[in-house]
Amino acid sequence: MREPDPAWDGSYATVVDPTSADLRLIAIVEFERCLAHKLGPPNDEVLHGHPLHGRGLVGYAAHVVERSRWIAELMKINSVHSQYNPEEWKQYRHYLLAFHDETFECIARSHSLKQTMSSFPEALDLCTKRILA
Repeated sequence: MREPDPAWDGSYATVVDPTSADLRLIAIVEFERCLAHKLGPPNDEVLHGHPLHGRGLVGYAAHVVERSRWIAELMKINSVHSQYNPEEWKQYRHYLLAFHDETFECIARSHSLKQTMSSFPEALDLCTKRILA
């Protein structure tokens, strides 16, 4: 989560130690019924090379992609199945999260967001308990 620093002049980046016990405002996003996902390039320096650049994609932000080519591609692949139902695909959304070092994309039915004031180890523990529940 963004925690505005009124003294920040844009000339430096704050590196956070993920093992620190310091409390931070952290967002935990859970994707419901995730069908596919990607994590990796592009990073913020080459985000303008992403196919969605120029169509509203900006760095350090979360997006829902309308009229997703990725969903259309998956629909085409799955259309050969004897029980294929194009109506099922209307429930899916293409999510894109643009970070500093990588981009995360997934196709899922929905998402939920939880904000917590905690350390990274505490947030990871919350996520682990949710996954194992």
